[in-house]
Amino acid sequence: MNFSPPAAQRSDAVSPQDERRAHILDAARTCFSRAGFHRTSMQEICAEAKMSPGGLYRYFGSKDAIIEAIAHEEQCAGRRILEVLLEPGSLHDRLLRCGLTYIETMRDRRAVQMMLEVYVESMRNTTVGACFAKCETENRKLIQGVFARAKATGEIAADADVDTLMMTLVAFADGVILRMGLDPDYDVERAETILSRVVTAVLENEASAAVPPLETAG
Repeated sequence: MNFSPPAAQRSDAVSPQDERRAHILDAARTCFSRAGFHRTSMQEICAEAKMSPGGLYRYFGSKDAIIEAIAHEEQCAGRRILEVLLEPGSLHDRLLRCGLTYIETMRDRRAVQMMLEVYVESMRNTTVGACFAKCETENRKLIQGVFARAKATGEIAADADVDTLMMTLVAFADGVILRMGLDPDYDVERAETILSRVVTAVLENEASAAVPPLETAG
């Protein structure tokens, strides 16, 4: 069991205002997971948070502000998962750890629903979309740096198509997450085993392209 010292003894102590803000966002996530962003009212969020409208509006001036705050948190959480790629180890192991961390984080059905809501909202709401696009650009730079180093060490081919490679792996992981949301009985452990095989297959194909074929004696 982890022990957390009292807030007064922690250097990272959270202020009452931050705690209240986090409480509102948690209540909003619960409401949004039931009915989506646009079918949820501020009154429902107030009821879930057990706050008066006046109290809630002190922290968030509108439902859009709440949506934008959640979208920002989702992007920050995604970035932390992606930073697993910066840890020591082979490219295969880091990609696998990143994928498994993603799957583990999304085991909560509410997390899956929030991911889908944010994806859809990023295509509708200019503020959320701008935040999403900015994060995607930053994430792409991180991935390109990781793969540039893998190319330099010969783990993958020097001319490997990094964008397509990552699109394949991310699409597989996102597909697993979607199935987890649609099917509560989805076998996540089995998905983890297959993810390992997918990563291996993709990287083996790229690595083999980096090795010139042996010349046969004439």
